[in-house]
Amino acid sequence: MKKSILFVLSLIILGASSVQATDLRALNVQNAKMYGGEDSTELRVNFDWFRDHKTFGGGTIDSRQQEINFPRIDIRQSCTTSPIPFRVGLNTAITGASSELEANDNTFFERSALGFNNLGLTLEAGLVQADKVNITGYINQNFALVHNQLLADNQLRPITGSNAYGFQTGALYQFDLADSLTWYGDIGYRFDVPERGEVENSVVYYNEAVLALGSDDNFGLSVGLLGNSVYNNSVGTDLRLVPGLIVKVGEGQLRAGMPIGLTSDTPDLGVQVGYFSMF
Repeated sequence: MKKSILFVLSLIILGASSVQATDLRALNVQNAKMYGGEDSTELRVNFDWFRDHKTFGGGTIDSRQQEINFPRIDIRQSCTTSPIPFRVGLNTAITGASSELEANDNTFFERSALGFNNLGLTLEAGLVQADKVNITGYINQNFALVHNQLLADNQLRPITGSNAYGFQTGALYQFDLADSLTWYGDIGYRFDVPERGEVENSVVYYNEAVLALGSDDNFGLSVGLLGNSVYNNSVGTDLRLVPGLIVKVGEGQLRAGMPIGLTSDTPDLGVQVGYFSMF
């Protein structure tokens, strides 16, 4: 644990010392615009906490579950000198989770888990790269590192079963609606192959608007609507509203948000805190 914390702190310090000034970035949606030169590497260090509470039997049985990513790291490298700009990415997380079942105010079942989350590899191609409109196609693969179902539940893009392979393809889009307002989006098709059970096919639709404020656009507000609908079994739709705040700190950005579940298949609430840097 101490080594993990030192590793995260070293990444933050490195990014803060070498990054150039950047526009405010969305908390949960990757920017479609790619940058070259000294700004070609993007680093995101995120901490996520999600909690879900359900009741059964007329309120006599309570189920509580929570997950925390500490941290979730996403690093991406752009190349803008090729005929088609492209970007490659790598992401993973260290995740802890716990679950308990309570009946008539007595806890009779509880468990916990700790381990790596899945390893994600991304390849992106900049189809449209302009000042105000950017569209990027992508292929994203998730390789199974999760050894316990608890670590997979309630995450932003859920999977069913441990040791599950995931594949996603789609497009990122980014529109400057005004000088201080940017719309970030991600729409795609996804499938997950659990160790047991049916393959899950889903549609992903993430959107997040960022409004820059202040004389130097040094802070801003964001609001995201993050959806994932599984359409071939009973998993249902994960839909979250995420209001947030973004503040420039030195040459980097601190972002915070509070995911709120909008459907019965979505965790009730959460807290997200992240650091973004380019270098």
